[in-house]
Amino acid sequence: LAVLSSGCRVRRPTTLPIQCDRSLHVLSSSASRCPRSCSRRDSAAARMLISRALLLLPVLAYSSAWSSPLAFAPSPLLRRANPSSSCASHSRGQAPRLGGLAMGKQPVLEKDKDGKWVLRLETELSGAWSTDGARRKEWFEEQEEQRVRKVQSVRLSHILVETKEMASSILEQLQAGKEFAEMAKLISNCEATRDEDGVVGWVGREDTFLDATLPAAVRDAALMKKPGDVIQVASERGVHLVKVEDIMYDLAAGLTAIPRAQPYGRDGGAYFRPLRELMDKDKSYQLTYSIETMGCQMNTADSERIAGQLESMGIIRTEEPMKASVVIYNTCSIRDHAEQKVYSYMGPQAERKRKGESVAIVVAGCVAQQEGESLLRRVPEIDLVMGPQYANRIGDLLEAVMNGNQVVATDAAPIMEDIAQPRRGSQTCAWVNIIYGCNERCTYCVVPTTRGVEQSRPRESIRAELETLAAAGFKEVTLLGQNIDAWGRDMEPKNKFSDLLEHLSDVEGIERIRFTTSHPRYMSLGVVETIAKHPKLCKSIHLPFQSGDDTILKAMGRGHTVEAYLKIIRRIKELMPDAAITADVIVGFPGETEEMFENSMKLMEAVQFDMTNTAAYSPRPNTPAASWHNQLEEKVKADRLQRVMRLATRHAFERSQRYLGRVMEVLVEDRNVKNPAQVKGRIEQGRPVLFEGDIETMRGKLVRVEIMQAEAYYLVGRVASD
Repeated sequence: LAVLSSGCRVRRPTTLPIQCDRSLHVLSSSASRCPRSCSRRDSAAARMLISRALLLLPVLAYSSAWSSPLAFAPSPLLRRANPSSSCASHSRGQAPRLGGLAMGKQPVLEKDKDGKWVLRLETELSGAWSTDGARRKEWFEEQEEQRVRKVQSVRLSHILVETKEMASSILEQLQAGKEFAEMAKLISNCEATRDEDGVVGWVGREDTFLDATLPAAVRDAALMKKPGDVIQVASERGVHLVKVEDIMYDLAAGLTAIPRAQPYGRDGGAYFRPLRELMDKDKSYQLTYSIETMGCQMNTADSERIAGQLESMGIIRTEEPMKASVVIYNTCSIRDHAEQKVYSYMGPQAERKRKGESVAIVVAGCVAQQEGESLLRRVPEIDLVMGPQYANRIGDLLEAVMNGNQVVATDAAPIMEDIAQPRRGSQTCAWVNIIYGCNERCTYCVVPTTRGVEQSRPRESIRAELETLAAAGFKEVTLLGQNIDAWGRDMEPKNKFSDLLEHLSDVEGIERIRFTTSHPRYMSLGVVETIAKHPKLCKSIHLPFQSGDDTILKAMGRGHTVEAYLKIIRRIKELMPDAAITADVIVGFPGETEEMFENSMKLMEAVQFDMTNTAAYSPRPNTPAASWHNQLEEKVKADRLQRVMRLATRHAFERSQRYLGRVMEVLVEDRNVKNPAQVKGRIEQGRPVLFEGDIETMRGKLVRVEIMQAEAYYLVGRVASD
């Protein structure tokens, strides 16, 4: 391969068997560089081809001993291998098409204008990324069909009235903020459920005993809907307003369970049925788990849900991964570096298994969703691969593992409310998911293919979780969503995020409410006005702009312009002059010129962000931008990243200076591990504050602190005197 002979640095050792009809070859790249020792290092194209493609693709190469190039047949490990690809095809002057990449690219060998054979990677993306509206609609319909096919039962309430006009009037009142339970008790004609606030409970298609209360046609219609939906259905009893509150689905319908070929123990490697041997041998054996979380706040929240599920099963946490019975890696694939971490972490655990220890290895999160079954081929010791949508079903999945299967759970699935309480990582602040997935199609982002379509949680469920947290002593919550402003748009009828904030703003015991991450395309001025109006809603807004150039924003598929973004910023500053505004920016996007990059710097100068998360563009699997030919050199991206980071730090420092000498309310969260005499917390704007104090008496309290020192990303103060 040209890449191999270019001398580009290899990220990790790889050995790949490749076969043609004449011989078997092994390509090994165990050295840190190729034989030519070229000075070029860390080329993005080289990393993508060597560290990812060569592990998953049949290799195309030239043989110096033969007059024609050789195309080696796809490895039998590949799921999508093309049996027609062979060396013989080249003798006829044809370019074979080979098996597809996990990255969503198809390698094609073809002749260029000079008659030379060249390797081209052709993008082959799903309908999710199609610019053809009909094809994209078809993709969403397929996702919905997968979801509906798995639904077994729904938990619902209903209001029974006589006419459609009455039902429509009640629906309008519900949209205006009236409680469903209250309306059911006052208005419903259903004697069986009226005194129970309209609650019917869990309902399935075959529940004929409910015919007198909820006829079959009504049940069938409800089973097609999602939690949060309120629909009108007519029956012989009248008109039903049905609210779906939760959903139960057939877990087995979304699983691939692969029985291990044969049991092998200490002499031959890993246990056939991990954990089962331990429990069969010693009924009193205490199973333990360890979890490593990588990536964003959504992953942190998912890890808390996973931990809650495991602890409800009696499995306790250990801080020693090498002694854990269940080892979980909750992974991130937002950048290549984050994705590679999981493979380096799994090595020691795989070795434990090969030595005969009874340990279950679980890969969860976005890398799991992205790679699916291919992870089992790459690391055969893995027992369970599960996407983010299965975070609260890990108990059921582990049962299949304990029965001797390798399990892959990555199909689209409806989100169920948690049965077990998450194990919170803090005693003061909590994450609360309000919407899962993302329907946007930013051309650089893996989220739509790793976290699926948008699924909003019902507002009653969200409020109930906040009330539970308040009762447990939590003082602050952060509402989470990949595109949080889209909350409610997938519901029937549609809901608005600003209305949800209104609904949550008076939960007694919760002192502060934050949320992340917003999208400029969907963040309405109504949301800004709601934040300004309610004191519990923190005056801290995270609004990524990603680029300050309209051409790049269009190429990214962001759906907004620089001016539209600045309009929101101006409104925030007008209503909340002291608000903290934070953002994300990507530099080095394909096709970004120096002038386009400077436009991003100009936007930062215009806004003066309190904090800016910066990143150089990293080509990601299954995204359109990864296959574009106008990729920038690594040295250009690195230079721009350094420049934007320096500007971001300067702005952060300058913004911090406004707090000097002021007395700010700090919600105390924990001890400062670097200085045990200090406690740490955050002000409303999100800036961390360190000051001397006793964590045992101050944890969870709002303390007035005088700011004595202001650094770029933290403040130092002292307790203010009365």
